Amino acid sequence: MALPKLDTPLYNITLPVSQKKISFRAFKVKEEKVLLTGKEGSTKDQLAAMRQLLINCVETPKDFDPDVLSMPDIEYLFIQLRARSVQNIVELKYRDKEDNKVYDFEVDLDDIKPTIDSDRQNKIELNKTIGIELMDPTLGVLSEIDITDMDNSDNAYAVIAACTKQVWDADEVYDDFTQDELIEFLQSMDIKMFTKMKEFFETSPKITHELKYKNAEGNDRSIKLEGISDFF
Repeated sequence: MALPKLDTPLYNITLPVSQKKISFRAFKVKEEKVLLTGKEGSTKDQLAAMRQLLINCVETPKDFDPDVLSMPDIEYLFIQLRARSVQNIVELKYRDKEDNKVYDFEVDLDDIKPTIDSDRQNKIELNKTIGIELMDPTLGVLSEIDITDMDNSDNAYAVIAACTKQVWDADEVYDDFTQDELIEFLQSMDIKMFTKMKEFFETSPKITHELKYKNAEGNDRSIKLEGISDFF
């Protein structure tokens, strides 16, 4: 006689940046190994683990592709998946650098949402006649390029090139160009122009949460959690 089948409830959320509606199930015991493997690995390992779990667990839309979503949407979806699959309370430990004591914290994942600047613009005027339209890095982009090191010029050029939708001047809109052509265009910019674009990425929506406490010295302290690595 066959054993009974377990019901698999579905959870519905709206992604905070793209506003796409997503339906997902909790990950199963056999899939938890993917999570543990990613947790113990590098940032790339964590991204790969997130990608695999989301592909496995998202039920709708049927054509769901995590690689085209921006990281705030990916992080929010993953946090919700983790909360529904395990529990919404995460226990964390941090050592205070002033008194060298370890402090315990509990974070409710249901309270974690990205910070979004409503005034942020993706169309940037480089000068009076030339502009560029950018998009936030997607999971697919970040799986190939390390955006955490934007001071590395090669990384910065690669990220901006991958996230450029179009360039325009007084006469024409350019949206058909090669990676090499775009990087050459970026390298021809002056510092002020390039800084404008770096600021676009530095002000992108982020998953953040602040832990506040008073240490043994009686001083108010805070720890800023940012990005999926701090919530993984």
